[in-house]
Amino acid sequence: MLMGEIRFRTRRQWHNTLMVVWMAPFALLTGTIISVSTGRFVAMAIVVVIVLLGLLVALVRDMERRSVYRLEKGTLTLSNARERLEIPLDRIADASLIDRAAARAYIRQRHYDKTTNWFEWRRKAREFVRFCTVDIGLTTLTFGLGRSVIDQLPNARHDLVLLRLRTGEDLLLSPQYNQDLVDALGRRFTER
Repeated sequence: MLMGEIRFRTRRQWHNTLMVVWMAPFALLTGTIISVSTGRFVAMAIVVVIVLLGLLVALVRDMERRSVYRLEKGTLTLSNARERLEIPLDRIADASLIDRAAARAYIRQRHYDKTTNWFEWRRKAREFVRFCTVDIGLTTLTFGLGRSVIDQLPNARHDLVLLRLRTGEDLLLSPQYNQDLVDALGRRFTER
């Protein structure tokens, strides 16, 4: 018995925004102490501007993508504002759960070697996460400090879906109900 269309909404996690919001009181307190001790409020103004810019950058990074995943009779359709990709189910090798730290390590291990230049690796990394709405930390503005803190958060351990195709292409997906997508793909494989 073939099932109808199943739609999966993508998950959004506000890790970068939360990081800035948590660090803002400490930065503002530091700016206030410096301003009061020196009698000049330039330091406070600079801290406020840095916090507001950091919040803006974090919001943009956390809100930048939205995707939809549709599982139909013989295809998995991935779409976002820029593109749409229809993958026949027979082209899918497997789908497995992976967390953001493991996904970051996977893309680095799989696509970055000594013969690949940095720009080529960045292109492959963007292709890997093009339908993922969760920032897995491939780029950092805090020299990795924020990434390591975010990786320790309980909700950062929610699994993503690693979709491997028979063509050798890999895609990272971020459905709200990740296990449901993996199970639905498994059922579709058995229906064929």
